Amino acid sequence: MSSSATDPIPSDPTPPTTAARTSDESARPRPSANAGWAVASALFFWPLAFSAFTHAFNVYPLWASGDVDGAQDASDRVRRLGQLSLWIFGGLLILFAILYTLVAVAVITHGGGHHGVMHYRYG
Repeated sequence: MSSSATDPIPSDPTPPTTAARTSDESARPRPSANAGWAVASALFFWPLAFSAFTHAFNVYPLWASGDVDGAQDASDRVRRLGQLSLWIFGGLLILFAILYTLVAVAVITHGGGHHGVMHYRYG
């Protein structure tokens, strides 16, 4: 008899595991700080810039401490605040244009606003 007939054959071979395998969270790259969105919030609607820069500066420390989800959340929040500041600026710009047009139409239809002024001619 041969020795190969008595040795059990594994039916489901499993791949070898390595001790150096890393978890899914530590393998994820550092999220972007989205500093450009923070600058956009400072330029277009500055009250949101305080929160945007705070979150942008927290991305790296959160990632370095191992809180990858917190760092990603801070990065996403910076982007949302920058986009929100652009939307608010656009809305305010449209509102200003509408009000400016209404005032211009009112001034033009009422003759330029000289109704109560009397002009004297000397001479």
